[in-house]
Formats: sequence, C-alpha cells, structure tokens
Amino acid sequence: MSVSNIKILQDIANQIKEENVRGRERIPSSESLIKRMMTLHSKSAEDIKFYLEQLKELHYIFIINVVASDPALFVQGVDSYVYADQSILSELKHYTEQRLAQVYESTYYKRKSGFQIIRELLPKIKEFNNTQLGRTLNEAIMIDEYIRLIATNAFEYTDSWRKEKLYKLYREEEPNYDIEYEDDNASGYSSSSERRYIDPGNSKWSKAVNQFSIRFLIRIHFRKYEFDVVKKLVQTSKISMLDDLIYIRNILKDLEKQLDRDTILKYHLDKIIELRRITQAKINALRKIQQSAS
Repeated sequence: MSVSNIKILQDIANQIKEENVRGRERIPSSESLIKRMMTLHSKSAEDIKFYLEQLKELHYIFIINVVASDPALFVQGVDSYVYADQSILSELKHYTEQRLAQVYESTYYKRKSGFQIIRELLPKIKEFNNTQLGRTLNEAIMIDEYIRLIATNAFEYTDSWRKEKLYKLYREEEPNYDIEYEDDNASGYSSSSERRYIDPGNSKWSKAVNQFSIRFLIRIHFRKYEFDVVKKLVQTSKISMLDDLIYIRNILKDLEKQLDRDTILKYHLDKIIELRRITQAKINALRKIQQSAS
C-alpha cells in the first residue's frame, strides 16, 4: 500500500469529522459521501467503501446502518458515518435526539423525549426501515452505544493508537499467500490437502483477496452484520481453509456472548447460529478428509 492511500484515508476521516462538527448534513450518509469522495479522489464506489471500512477497523469512524437492504422491496442499504470522538459524539447525541423528537411528533402528533421514543420503538425498529423515523432512530441508538464504547476503551480511540494501527495495517495486510488461477471449467479447488479455493481472478472477491487477507475481509463483513455474505462465501467454498473456518466459528461463538451488549446484534441471532452450524459442518468434513489421508 502506498502513502497516497494513507492520505486518502486520513482525508476521508477529516471530511467526516468536519461534517459532524459544522456541516449542513451533520451526519453524512453513503448516498452523498461516497459520490463526493469518488469525485474528490478519482476512485470507484467500491474503493471508497473499502476505505470507509478500513477507517472503521482503525477506529477513526463508526458506520451506522440506517437503512437495511431489502431486495424484495428494491430497497438499497444506507449507512451513516460519525467520527469516533467522545465530544463530537456527545454533540451528535443531543442533535439526533432533538431530530428524533421532531420526526416522532410530526409522525404521531405527540411530543416525547428522545429517551422515551427509543424505549418505545426499539423493540419494533425493523418496522421503520427506510423511513426518516427509522433512520434517525438508528442513529440515536448507535451513537449512544458508541459513546459508552469509547468510555470503556478510551485508549483505542486516541490519535496515537489510530496512527500506529494505520501504518501497521499497511505493513501487515499485503498479500502473503498465492492466488492460483485455472480455466473457468476447473473444479474450483487446488490439489493440496488444505483445499484452497481457486478464483478465476475477475470477481470482486478475487480482487479483494488480492489486496487484503481473508481474515481482514471476514472481520469487515461481521462488523457490518453481513452474516449472509459470509455464509455464501463458506457454502461456495470461497472460504475453505480449515484455519479460516475455525476462525469464523470462534468469532461467531464470541458474538453469541455479546448479544446483551449489542442492541443490533441480537436481531441477527438466527443467522449467527445457522452460520456457526454450517461452518462447523465444513470443519468436520475437512477433518475427516485429513484423517482418511493420514
């Protein structure tokens, strides 16, 4: 990774910070920010999304999923971005709770505090997907969660911690494994006992694993609650190494223990359990192959 990429990351983080502090939008969304950054840095939408995920991994920003994608209703997912700073988040908490009260009053013609509205609507938050009330509700809930997260892990959100991880990431995430290529009619596996998946090289997954490690990509998908994406990668054997499968299973076990601390995570419990079972079945099958070969 080049120094220019680091500068792009830092610029995107500063753009989000500036918008949070004094911008017209205050909390920029993927609908506007990604297009603006594409123009500013001459990058594709996929590139900008990767930069944003890296910033989240590095604790520069938090990403809030304010609209869940729903293909059946032709609804595209929408994210909002907030800078990971205690004072900025405190101001945004006040801002979002005021907005939530305004939107709630215009919808139900009743006046309530932000806290009362969150307590009332949280159990049925999915019903408000792709509405202004749902967007503002998600932002208010998650900003409050992030304030508590920073309070308990303050050092991980300091500039020194971020910068150290930033340069460490670009040293460690260089591909240190071989991507094999075969014809489109190939079986999709190498001949090694580890059964590495062979990607033809022109898919989004192939491009991603050429740039980042598989485990880094797995962490990104889990942070975005994209359990269906990881499920597909496992089922199609794009992730097929035993160590990677064990890594996924162990993360899923840890996530099941965090349900009480993550208000969004508990809504994905069924998907987490299903993915853990599928992954464990793959692990068992690979171990049987290894035992029969030994």
